[in-house]
Amino acid sequence: MTKLPPQLSRKLAAICLLLLLIPLPTFAQSALDRVRRSGELRVGTDATYPPFETAEGGQFSGFDIDLANAIARELGVKARFINASFDGIFPALQNGTFDVVMSSVTITPERSASMLFSDPYYDSGQLIAVNQDRQGIVTPDDLKGKRVGVQINTTAQFELEKKQGVDVAKYNTIDLALLDLRNKRIDAVVSDAPVLKYMIFQSFHELKTVGRRFTDEKFGIALAQGSEDLRDEINRALKKIRETGEYDRIHEKWFGEAAEQAAQLQAQHTKPKVFDIGIVRKTWSIFLRGVWMTARLALLSLGLGLPIGLILALMRVQSSRLIAAPAAVYVEVMRGTPLLVQILFIYFVLPYFGIYLPAFTSGVIALTLNSAAYISEIFRAGILSIDAGQMEAARALGMSYPQAMRSIILPQTFRRVVPPLTNEAIALLKDSSLVSVIGLTELARTGQELASRYAAPLTIWPVVAVFYLLLTFPLTRVAEYLERRWRPVTRA
Repeated sequence: MTKLPPQLSRKLAAICLLLLLIPLPTFAQSALDRVRRSGELRVGTDATYPPFETAEGGQFSGFDIDLANAIARELGVKARFINASFDGIFPALQNGTFDVVMSSVTITPERSASMLFSDPYYDSGQLIAVNQDRQGIVTPDDLKGKRVGVQINTTAQFELEKKQGVDVAKYNTIDLALLDLRNKRIDAVVSDAPVLKYMIFQSFHELKTVGRRFTDEKFGIALAQGSEDLRDEINRALKKIRETGEYDRIHEKWFGEAAEQAAQLQAQHTKPKVFDIGIVRKTWSIFLRGVWMTARLALLSLGLGLPIGLILALMRVQSSRLIAAPAAVYVEVMRGTPLLVQILFIYFVLPYFGIYLPAFTSGVIALTLNSAAYISEIFRAGILSIDAGQMEAARALGMSYPQAMRSIILPQTFRRVVPPLTNEAIALLKDSSLVSVIGLTELARTGQELASRYAAPLTIWPVVAVFYLLLTFPLTRVAEYLERRWRPVTRA
């Protein structure tokens, strides 16, 4: 056997290693095959849009939810609903997190250019809501020169942005827009007609709808490009559901006369409450689940971010540029880009390179990497605050650099950085709310869902604030304990 020259062997080994690291294409599995093999239809939805989709404690309900379950039965599988914010739902569809999106999605030419749609399953349109005492707004033309609230990334936003002279205010959820309207900070709200009527009947009794629907829109089930076989099966299922009368039964349940009369009756006999303790009693266990998710995210991210941040700080204080430069670049990149972008990159972009991470793992990684950059600067400031003469004295006594750092410098550093590290931990706790964009139901997302479900933002958001306060309180107490424990002993 002939031996290859050592240099050539090393080059071939390096090439093989690179090939192993590059994600190789796999034999494509059709969308329909994946659904049937797994036995489930993964449905992405933003469950803050009643009566189409809403969630309470992980239990989904609404017109779209019932229809999705009916379609899944026709396909011989079960529907599994995945909750995600509307601004992140379509990237998740494209990277394969969902099989379909059912979230009151209007079929538009722009969306049809980048995704597939089923046959329309609901005819909708935009409607205007104003305060009961408001006059002079009836048609879209009357909105010129007015400030109008919409839910972000909806057709209401796109329609109003086409009109000259309309000041469009964008909100994450429609209940927040209606709350601002009730407080008369905006002049009107535009949204899908059934949603506005539902929310007004539920809680916003000071508001009214005016005029008629001024758009003709059709909702469809969105699928990723290349899912034609699954789309065709869904269309066949929709056709059968209509033929058997099941569609009519679902529609009657959520939009029929009985449903509307029940909502009107409830509105007539329910006095508006600024704070409804009954809702809190009913949902406290759901809040606790959101608290637990937030606590897990924050504790894991902080636990991982502290050692990484310390290592980065130790690298940055080295005199060797070869060691310090990579840490400096890392800190600049992580501090210079928004945390939200980092979360979206890890969860939505990495799958294009063959790296699929669960939502919780993606959230922890993003929070860890981001917090580590800030923590490293806190540690670096603490290290540099120690008199340089202490390191010189330790080295003169025969200590090595690691020994001096471990025994002399770092103990004093830890004592000095407790207050700023506490602030970073509290900031990290609140920053964890950003992971809701990838479908994690932490405390803030729980608040969004419940505020929409019960149309009671003035009840839900104060409770969310109290829970955040309860989460941060132990952190400050621990910090105070460490400060007392590590306080230097003074001699008289």
